[in-house]
Amino acid sequence: MSRIWILALAAACSNTTGGQLVTLRFEASGTALGAFTTPTGWTVTLDQALIAAGPFYFNVDPPPTDEFRSGVVIIQATEQTIIDALDPTPQDVAGGANGETGSAVSVEIGLLPPDSSNQVARPDDAETIGGGIAFISGTATSGAMTVPFQGQIVIDQSLVTATEPLADLQRVRGASVDLAFTAAPQQLELRVDPTHWFDQSDFSQLASGAPPIGGYTWTVDTTFAAQLLEGVKGETGVYLFDLVPAN
Repeated sequence: MSRIWILALAAACSNTTGGQLVTLRFEASGTALGAFTTPTGWTVTLDQALIAAGPFYFNVDPPPTDEFRSGVVIIQATEQTIIDALDPTPQDVAGGANGETGSAVSVEIGLLPPDSSNQVARPDDAETIGGGIAFISGTATSGAMTVPFQGQIVIDQSLVTATEPLADLQRVRGASVDLAFTAAPQQLELRVDPTHWFDQSDFSQLASGAPPIGGYTWTVDTTFAAQLLEGVKGETGVYLFDLVPAN
């Protein structure tokens, strides 16, 4: 089923709770982190973790992951925001969110290079991310091996096909949420947990020869890059949404 972009039409879905139009303030933040250990056994300390995320589309039904632009949207936040995933201080997402009352069980999140509006609002972060969707730096340790690293996270455009266009690759297809949007004043909050970006990462793939200044890096066509991107696109544990009473 094609996505219903006109939000008022979503009221026909039985999962909505009345279809009243709502607007919400939207704040995003990261997580204060020390060292953490990945499922692959690496102890990681991050120095930077930036991501350009958005737009955001909240669905009343989980969109099929094998279909592009599917699901029924009741709430949308159409602006991109750059999130420092190591800073727990909430920052406003420009434009907030709007739509109608109802229950959302998943959210589609755009993963795109920083747009011009963010380059004005956060020029340093936008420049650091560059043509990627995120930037990370830090150190990973396993046993006697220590791997300093830094680099952009980039969508591999060589994977584009007729059935999987670039816009399909540039998104989290359906991050899990459990949100009840009501007519009472509410505020939408997002916290990004970057620890799960590294759930599959094997940093030993980077360590070849003496580390360059700034740390080892990678290219978009490597296994390490694919593992990292899979973590950034994680549908559970990475993008944590909540609704609280409006201030």
